[in-house]
Amino acid sequence: MNPLIPASDTWTLWALIVSGTALAIWLEQRYRWAARLSGPVMALVIAMVLSNTGIMPAQSPAYDFVEDYLVPLAIPLLLFRANFWQVHRSAGRMFLVFHLSSVGTLIGTGLAVWLLKGRIPSPGLEHAAGMMCASYIGGAVNFMAVKASYNVSSAVSDPLIVADNFVMAAMFVILLATTASPFFRRRYPHPHSEAANPAAADKVAAREWRRHGVGLLDLAQALAVAFAAVAISKLIGRLTVAAFGDVTHASLGWQMLQVLCTNRFVLVTSVSLAIATVFHKPMAAVHGPEELGLLMLYIFLFCIGLPADLKAVLLKAPLYFVFCGIIAVVNYGVTLALGRLFRCNLEELMLAVNANLGGAPSAAAMATSAGWPKLVLPGILVGIWGYVIATPIGVIIVEWLKPR
Repeated sequence: MNPLIPASDTWTLWALIVSGTALAIWLEQRYRWAARLSGPVMALVIAMVLSNTGIMPAQSPAYDFVEDYLVPLAIPLLLFRANFWQVHRSAGRMFLVFHLSSVGTLIGTGLAVWLLKGRIPSPGLEHAAGMMCASYIGGAVNFMAVKASYNVSSAVSDPLIVADNFVMAAMFVILLATTASPFFRRRYPHPHSEAANPAAADKVAAREWRRHGVGLLDLAQALAVAFAAVAISKLIGRLTVAAFGDVTHASLGWQMLQVLCTNRFVLVTSVSLAIATVFHKPMAAVHGPEELGLLMLYIFLFCIGLPADLKAVLLKAPLYFVFCGIIAVVNYGVTLALGRLFRCNLEELMLAVNANLGGAPSAAAMATSAGWPKLVLPGILVGIWGYVIATPIGVIIVEWLKPR
């Protein structure tokens, strides 16, 4: 079926991409049900409806711009406040709890690979493991980084990201239900819930991403830093490739080190972290980088939904729903078990799971929605830290599982 808008009509396609993304954000900030589903899920659904009804084409050269330019730029913008020392200092116990939850993601990924080996053919299995481990420690930007690093087939990535987002949305409901459950409250300390204000649950996303005083200079500075970070990482990448030379016959450890040191997304993340740490004072005065980065991320998620053939997703997604579900449920269970061992607060544990599965914005929204104001900043900081560590972990997973 020929789409209503041809693949060559770039301006009309981009008008719909940006309008659809704006609609997803508006729904998330306007309605409680949409906030529960989350903006990323709304963006995916809108895009899938537009492509599967024949309004927009599934593939177009216009969409390549997102992967080639917006995703690399989104990383430094989202890591604008990622001063390593501040994350470590301000996140406090949440920093420990977040890493306990990340262990749950690693165990869940291993279990999912073991249970579904043979059902998901290689190289789809190792790619799915790397992308989902990165996504469920960091976020969608890390999923995309691993996908782009290995040129993952859309036959794997499209149904996987649909399953990822719907499993994530279901888990968010479970996390909030857990914090309100008398069963869990009898077994875990819950000081933040005792002091929670029920009125804080109104207009979660709108309050979290409320208007800030953003000036023309702020936007110029944010984009200048983002472009500089990407350019520096590309230069380092070229120099590193030349320094390593041919490692075809080298040991597995040396090959994995070469992949990590030359991967463009790992380099962009590392450079962004270094800039944010060294120049934290002037960068703290810049307003708006997170909003810019998040907008680019939403546009990316919208474009991910366009090639998703609904029939193919329904046929293939059940297996990927199981894959994502195993990782998410194991993360949840391991976090509760380790949290009980270390006597952690229930709210911190569930917020850490949220930060792993959904990233910084989702963690902040959950803390605000549940009425835990003291956990909003720690949730954002550990979510940002997840963006930093997730891509190299995802790359290591793929390299480890790759057949030799």
